[in-house]
Amino acid sequence: MKKEKAETEMIEKMQKLVRKYGSVLQAYRSRARGGRAVRAMAVGSLVFVTGVFIVLVLLLLFFVEKSFSGDSVEGMLLGGGLALLGLLTILIGVVKHRAQVRSYLDFYQRETGYSAEELQAADRELMGAGVMTIAGKTNRAKEEVMFMITEHYLMSVWPNKGCYLVRLEDIVAVFHSCQIPFISIYLEGLYVISKRDVEGRGQVNPLTKKQCGGYYNAIMSEQQNAETVCMNVVEEIVKRVPNVITQQHIVVNGEKFDLLSLQNWREDWNRILRG
Repeated sequence: MKKEKAETEMIEKMQKLVRKYGSVLQAYRSRARGGRAVRAMAVGSLVFVTGVFIVLVLLLLFFVEKSFSGDSVEGMLLGGGLALLGLLTILIGVVKHRAQVRSYLDFYQRETGYSAEELQAADRELMGAGVMTIAGKTNRAKEEVMFMITEHYLMSVWPNKGCYLVRLEDIVAVFHSCQIPFISIYLEGLYVISKRDVEGRGQVNPLTKKQCGGYYNAIMSEQQNAETVCMNVVEEIVKRVPNVITQQHIVVNGEKFDLLSLQNWREDWNRILRG
């Protein structure tokens, strides 16, 4: 795990994408693995490969038997049709992906609630010389940037959507946890709760049936030394926002709270923030 300047830490592929788009946010959005565009390309690739496989098998049979039966001809037509359909679906996915990348500001406006001007200001900071990057190694020993911290913003890699962005002054709580609820298991990672999260509606914790909310970097569950990486992020944020909550379990006026499993989301946060 390393903690260095962005220009030396950011992996080469991302450096190329940032130079290509002139934007860190757009570069990460181009790598998003979720959405219709990626699904279309995945389905198209599967259909195309299936069609090509059928055609190749029938061609092999032709070379062995030196003749085509009626079923073989129909099979060739089916395989060719599937291959063409797959190519068309891939093309649709590519078009959708390009539209997804072009509309990155609209997407992040919906995700963050920040204006286009604020997002562009964040982008300038993320591309500046003063940005701190925090990287980790996956269990496959592949090193990659997990977080970027500027004077005013935290950016976290978010594979399904590109990246998560929040203004540091908007963070209410940030902490490492091995108790992040996910269906029937607990995940490990950095958990961030913002003012926007607190003002919104809580979600039912699938394990405790109580309420939770906020963002966590699920990719941290695949990291070596995840706790160290997460605590480095917390340390850097505390330097900039000293009053942020840095523990999952806290006591306020003698009352205990688990920030990942609250009884009543808004009411509990009102009591916590009033102190």
